[in-house]
Amino acid sequence: MQQDEFSDHFGILDAVELAVIVLKVGDDGQPRYVAMNTKAREATEFEHSDYAGKTALELYGGTIGRRALNHHLGVISSGKEATYDIVLPTEHKAKYLSTTLRPVFDSGGRLAYLVGSSADITSERERDEALELTRMALDKAEEASQAKERFLANMSHEIRTPMNGIIGMCELLKETDLDEQQQVFADTIFNSATALLTVINDVLDFSRIQADKIALHDAPFSLRDVVQDVGTLLWARAAYKGIDLRIDYPEDVPHEFVGDASKIRQILMNLLGNAIKFTEAGHVTIRAAYDPGAAKLPLRIQVADSGIGIEPSQMDWIFSAFEQVDRKTARVIEGTGLGLAITRALAERMGGTVTAASVPGEGSVFTVGLNLPQPGEAGPGGGDTPEVLGSRQAVSTAPGLPGPELPPEALKGMRILVAEDNRTNQLLVRKMLKSTGADLRFAGTGQIAVELFESEGADLILMDLSMPVLGGLDATRRIRTHEREAGLPECPIVALTANAQPSDVEACLAAGMNDFLSKPFRKNELLARILRQGKQA
Repeated sequence: MQQDEFSDHFGILDAVELAVIVLKVGDDGQPRYVAMNTKAREATEFEHSDYAGKTALELYGGTIGRRALNHHLGVISSGKEATYDIVLPTEHKAKYLSTTLRPVFDSGGRLAYLVGSSADITSERERDEALELTRMALDKAEEASQAKERFLANMSHEIRTPMNGIIGMCELLKETDLDEQQQVFADTIFNSATALLTVINDVLDFSRIQADKIALHDAPFSLRDVVQDVGTLLWARAAYKGIDLRIDYPEDVPHEFVGDASKIRQILMNLLGNAIKFTEAGHVTIRAAYDPGAAKLPLRIQVADSGIGIEPSQMDWIFSAFEQVDRKTARVIEGTGLGLAITRALAERMGGTVTAASVPGEGSVFTVGLNLPQPGEAGPGGGDTPEVLGSRQAVSTAPGLPGPELPPEALKGMRILVAEDNRTNQLLVRKMLKSTGADLRFAGTGQIAVELFESEGADLILMDLSMPVLGGLDATRRIRTHEREAGLPECPIVALTANAQPSDVEACLAAGMNDFLSKPFRKNELLARILRQGKQA
């Protein structure tokens, strides 16, 4: 097309849906605007008199003008089309255009015009920027969540380590001959330390729930056993207050279910503990019922008490975090106010509910509704299968009933290697196992533990996780490698650690450990782990 013919057709550009600009290349090599179609004038908010005969630098000025002029000169220099994005600062808001600029040559082969077509990508850019801001905000939130989780895990570890010494030594002290006053002192220390441990566990549980990191490990279990265990654990607390603790589990209620027994135990411990705490006289009852014809939640577990009750105005927020019932006439009951929030969150995580009814001055009833499949049935969500890692099955860190006292010399001849760098905890294990007849050897680092095992062997290993030189996980992996290479049978390894997160349990099992016991631990819990793993070995 001839140059003059091209200029004669500028008016046709108004029919084009894209924004179109035309620049004429002068004898001085400078491209100057000669036409903008309707779409281009709407985008730039320019009239013909505003742009005619001007270069981009003269029209826009500043950085935008220099950038646009450079694009124009680049196409002139190369003689080839180019695509680029530009920003137009209009009166109302900046607009983003994606522009393709093409050279137009006259009949003599001279570059005469530049023709650019632009699509408005403002919405897309704003969407992308919004998505990027959202991504950055999510990244920061995730970083903050991880930082909080690391902080809580570290604080838990640092608190549990000395508490293990306090609770363990206090337990050993209570086994000695004490006069009445000394017994009171020892009981006070023990109860106070146990209360502090409950606060720590509540805060950690609530943190995991907020981060949606509560995992369920479903397996067949006996609900009757769980209910009876919880009742047995809390019987002494109720008896101390003169409260009649009743367990009602009718024979026609099935007791074999598939679910996470440790989470159900925690729910019942919270509800029954609360009922005893807020009841000064009368009774507390835990009752199970099952309605196979119910459309949903056929399993019901109720915890009823004859305590102070709850005011109607307070019923709306008793399941909220950090809230407690106001007793008005007495000081506020001690605690974090997290128990019921954790209870409801755990029940809902299992697809269930927790509801409450109360009459002030007469008592309260908390009802847990669950839909747990029975063995052989498919669960409502398919359920999780028990996690098994080689010969090691996933273990629970929930507190259980203490095992029976062992007769003297019950572990006589058993070679137990204790990998523990804390002197107090070494002393505690030594004293707890002193009367059993076990042959104890201690290693202050994971490296020393590996060397002792390779040179002398062991019948069982108690393995701390956080140790200098070599940690418990790496030490376990090296021991398992040595066993495979030497053709040795697998030595039971029990994690004995202040790292109490579910991820710590998984990491221990994955590294090759057989069992897990978190600090602070009770003497009978330690003995039960040793007996169980020793028998399996």
